[in-house]
This record gives sequence, structure tokens and C-alpha cells, in this order.
Amino acid sequence: MSLLPRILLFLGLAWLAFVLFHEARIVNQQPEVDAGKVVLLFGGVVLVGGAAGVLFVLTVMPAIGDAIGNLFFQPNEAITKNPHGDAQAALARGEYAEAIEQYRQVLEREPNDTLAYSEIAKISCDHLADPATAAATLEQALQSEWTPDDAAFLSARLVDVYWEHQRDAASARAMLLQIIGSMPGSRHAANAQHRLREIEQQIALEG
Repeated sequence: MSLLPRILLFLGLAWLAFVLFHEARIVNQQPEVDAGKVVLLFGGVVLVGGAAGVLFVLTVMPAIGDAIGNLFFQPNEAITKNPHGDAQAALARGEYAEAIEQYRQVLEREPNDTLAYSEIAKISCDHLADPATAAATLEQALQSEWTPDDAAFLSARLVDVYWEHQRDAASARAMLLQIIGSMPGSRHAANAQHRLREIEQQIALEG
């Protein structure tokens, strides 16, 4: 309901209430009570009260509800869409190639999204039995400039592909030694050293 009809309804109800109040005062001052007029006045009060209640529910209550909703949920704030949402939905449906394509589209918009690279590699290995594509994706990504943390993250994922999926110990060792040499004294170097020992132990056990 627009503002003008609301105002007119409020004014109409206010006028009716004034008339009823005025008539009630007149009846109250008369020495003899007119039963018919009392019944009419009572009916008018009920009518005005009911109309006021309906008007309150239809106009005031929604405004109060909107105010409370704005206070807690702030719908006017911009809603940030999950950039990986389409890819995750495709993955959930079992559409693995489509999921990879969606992640590649994410990378076209945001080339520094390390998680998108990692997910492409993971889907390629775990669902498509294609570790070669996973390794190539991560190798290409590492050709770009990265922060030390991001470079270490992508390098660690590449080590996983080399060792866990391709059983390429030489490439896994070389990548871990590169992390150790390029980030001496860092937690990334310590993690790489630990992973290198694990791989060496596995090779020894399998040999």
C-alpha cells in the first residue's frame, strides 16, 4: 500500500474516532440514555478499533519487521559471491571436467588464486586419473611470480602429484630441495625437509 492511501485511511479513522468520542460525550450528558444510540456508538467503536488493528498489521508491522531484519541481517550490504561456487557445484554433481573448466575461468579473472590451481590438480588426480595434467598445471603456475607462502603452497602440491600419483621420486626430491634452498630457515624449508625424509624412508622400505 502506497503512502497516500495510508495517510487517508489514518485520517479517516481519526475523524471517525473523533465523531464517536464527541457523540459519546453528548450521550453521557443526557439525563436519559438512548439504548439504540449506545448500541450504534459501541458498534462504531468496534468497527474503528478493528479497522485500526488491521491497518496496524498491514502497514506498521511490516515496517517493524523490515527494521529488525535490516538490524540483524543488513540486506543492503553487498553480497559477495563465492568465486569457486560454480566449480564446487559441478564437482558435487560429479561433473569433473566442468569443475576444472570453471576453475580455469576463475583463474582468468584472478590469476593469483592458488586454491584454484590446487583444486584443478586435485580433481585431475583424484577423479580423472590424469596426474600429468595436474603436474603441468602446477608447473605452469610456478612460472609466475608468487609470494614465498604461495610459492611454497603450490610447490608442496606439486610434490604430492610427483610422488603420490606419478611415483616420480627424482622430481619430488628436486622440488623439495628447491624449497629448502630458496627459503632457508623458514617453516616451509622445515616442512620440505620433513617431507623429504618421509619420501626417503618410503623408498627405503619399498626397496
